[in-house]
Amino acid sequence: MTCCSCGDPHDEPRADWDMWHEIRAARRGPLSRLGYGDYGVQAPAALATEPGGGGPPWGVLRYTTDRSFVLCKMLNAGPDRTASIRVAARRIRDLPDFRGATASAGETWLRDCADGPMTDGEGSGNHTQWLWAGSAQHMTYVVRFLPST
Repeated sequence: MTCCSCGDPHDEPRADWDMWHEIRAARRGPLSRLGYGDYGVQAPAALATEPGGGGPPWGVLRYTTDRSFVLCKMLNAGPDRTASIRVAARRIRDLPDFRGATASAGETWLRDCADGPMTDGEGSGNHTQWLWAGSAQHMTYVVRFLPST
């Protein structure tokens, strides 16, 4: 997975999305009935990561837009941890493609994290919370999008 420097959003292209559009545009026989199915915001390469060891000193907030996965890397240790997480959440919340806090529980969490105090870590989450928020907003986005395809 490619990430940015701490807090700066990075767009990771969604090759699966582009391929689906290309197949649909070709309209060849049964392939034109192919349904889009995208099931996660975690990069496939992350599945090969060995668990344990206490994890890296950084984390990633993820957000799905129409054309990319936005990734924001932030600190997960040290005195600047809380500020780094809140800055990353604010950058996602401030994206033009952010669907708003009522779009899903994931967007609500991102908004609440972004609006939290820089000096109080409550509500800034951990790896499990960040993955949950990214997955919740992603799956809500996919479910709402599918009926229009």
